[in-house]
Amino acid sequence: MLRLKKFLPIMMAIVMTFGISTNAFAEESTSNANEPSNGTIQQISTSDFDEAEKIESQKIQEITTDNFSFPQLNVEPDLKFDSQKKSATASNAASEAATNGIWQINDPVFVGDGNLTGSYDLYLVNTSSNTTAFLKLASSSSELIAVLYKVDAQGNLINTGFGAYANGSDNFGVLAAGNYAIAIGSSSGNVTGTYTLMWNCSNPSGASSIIDRTTDLSRVVLFYSNNAIRSNGTNIMTDLKWEEHETWYLPLGYSARDMVIDSITSSGTYLGSFTSSKPYTANNALFIEISRGSYLYSNSYYRNDEGEVVHVIDYTDPSGLKTPRWLGDAATDFNWGSHYIVIDLDTFQVVEFLSPFNYHYTNEGERGVVYANIWFGHEADAFFV
Repeated sequence: MLRLKKFLPIMMAIVMTFGISTNAFAEESTSNANEPSNGTIQQISTSDFDEAEKIESQKIQEITTDNFSFPQLNVEPDLKFDSQKKSATASNAASEAATNGIWQINDPVFVGDGNLTGSYDLYLVNTSSNTTAFLKLASSSSELIAVLYKVDAQGNLINTGFGAYANGSDNFGVLAAGNYAIAIGSSSGNVTGTYTLMWNCSNPSGASSIIDRTTDLSRVVLFYSNNAIRSNGTNIMTDLKWEEHETWYLPLGYSARDMVIDSITSSGTYLGSFTSSKPYTANNALFIEISRGSYLYSNSYYRNDEGEVVHVIDYTDPSGLKTPRWLGDAATDFNWGSHYIVIDLDTFQVVEFLSPFNYHYTNEGERGVVYANIWFGHEADAFFV
């Protein structure tokens, strides 16, 4: 589950600032000294999102055995090994492969080290359904390449034409269910050296866009629809949640503010950068526009009521409505602007609820915000088979 982490500071470009700082509490009186304010709601401008350019769909080819655009390795095509035979298991820890070693990758995400001392190493992989595969190779020798082979029913290797050059960019495509072997070697069969193999086939086919991937491919985030964004196979929209809990200890007891939004339905997805005057920064941010979500807002405090100290919990949000409730159902919920969950893609943490209903962006809150380079992750026709 993605949860709030309080951190981050600075980025610029298309600037929009809101949230003018004043006191965090209502004006004190003898009967109401500890009562916090719900904040005075104010308009939030989101014109950058309205004018955002669309992300173009990356038309990714299906990986087939009739594409011979990638170099042929010096690998025997008729090894006829038993793909079901137990091979040495490749782990995510560093490991050295023997000459012409055969290794089994059991997990959909693999980052592992090897040492090629023979003509080639083989890593066996299998998928039970159509997936989106990403492949990358780093090596002490730039002449090494990684090529994906289909393993047929007889144990023969059939070149798919899909691969990656050492120390180059990753390659990706749609991989049909079946048994495969990743071969590490060279066209001459004489090149040796250490290498790091990076492989990720954790996400299903059917996506519309690539949102993000780490340098070592240990995490790949794909866009399928506004309510289906998968990171290594997990739909992050399912348990998406932002929450903040603040407490102040005062002479009569304490004051506290709680804000939570979850069970989110999205109406749009955007990429860009985000900076709050909190301060924190997400240079690589994902904005989830909220069309509906379960919303809780409460102020808890002690009040002197004619000489008797009483504990009060006020569930009124900055718009004046009682919570818990479904944000998005009230006719006025979007009168002051749109609502967004912000995810830092570098840390993969939920960092903010960017909303006029977040106390910190009311007139009494302390926060301003800057966001830039906003791109729209639109719901395009699926291009993954």
